[in-house]
Amino acid sequence: MNRHLKNWLDGISQTLILYPEQDYCRPQRGDFRKDAAALRSDAAKITGGLRKNVTKHGKVNARLR
Repeated sequence: MNRHLKNWLDGISQTLILYPEQDYCRPQRGDFRKDAAALRSDAAKITGGLRKNVTKHGKVNARLR
């Protein structure tokens, strides 16, 4: 029972960030917006590269026929 209570309290403290660990970095205002913009940019680069390769692959297949 004690172990379960300790685990429950540890989970609650992590959820509420009552006792943050040393490596925890509190997000500043607007950080999530910056992360979303960076992920959107990365996704655009990846899809652009995929589109380019698929188009190139389609042209190679057309020449082989």
